[in-house]
Amino acid sequence: MTGFWSKLRGKGAEPQDGAATLQRLFADYPADPPPHTGPPEALTAAQQDENLAAFLARRDTRLEVVLDFFAQRGIAAAPLLDPATDGATAAAAIDGWLGSTLPRRSFSPVSGDPQPNPDERGFRASDRAGPDRYYAFLDDLGALEGEAIRRRDPRFSWAIHRLPELDGDGRICLIKPGNPDWAPLALDIAAHLLAICHAKMAPGGDGTGHHFGELLAASCRGDFDPGGVTG
Repeated sequence: MTGFWSKLRGKGAEPQDGAATLQRLFADYPADPPPHTGPPEALTAAQQDENLAAFLARRDTRLEVVLDFFAQRGIAAAPLLDPATDGATAAAAIDGWLGSTLPRRSFSPVSGDPQPNPDERGFRASDRAGPDRYYAFLDDLGALEGEAIRRRDPRFSWAIHRLPELDGDGRICLIKPGNPDWAPLALDIAAHLLAICHAKMAPGGDGTGHHFGELLAASCRGDFDPGGVTG
């Protein structure tokens, strides 16, 4: 599914420079199609569970894929997975690469930014193959930050998000159970990174202040617990 690209192309037109550059950047990134594609909420519970099982079975392999991707670009990302470190240096290096490498979308003096918001539905329904290999990269990047959090805080685990109090819709999230004093937490890290990377490609530059590794830093600070620092 190529909704992101078709929106940037325009019907019957060649890809704009930014979209074409992004496709070239991830053209050789290993595809990672789930057993069942489509919006998570449109899948059955059994299909959602099969997607989670496949994610968990391939998790270590996909982590090696993204670590190798960064290693080929001179970035040592493995410290993110070492609970003995805070991972901040590795996270900053990845965020710097994203900011300097992801292409900018073109700017129209008439309509402005042609796509100010990321295509979340297209991202969730994508098969993570072909021209959508960028989405496979985002999934792996999300798994990398998620594992960095989970290995430092074993209360978190990967699960299907079905928490009714958080409007669960069948996504694979990093989830921490609640307790009598604290609500449960579900982190859709890949979707979070979709938004972060989309902002980095804004025609006028990224003014959001968000960055890769911010969820890990928040977890290390205790922001996700009662009495933790917020903001």
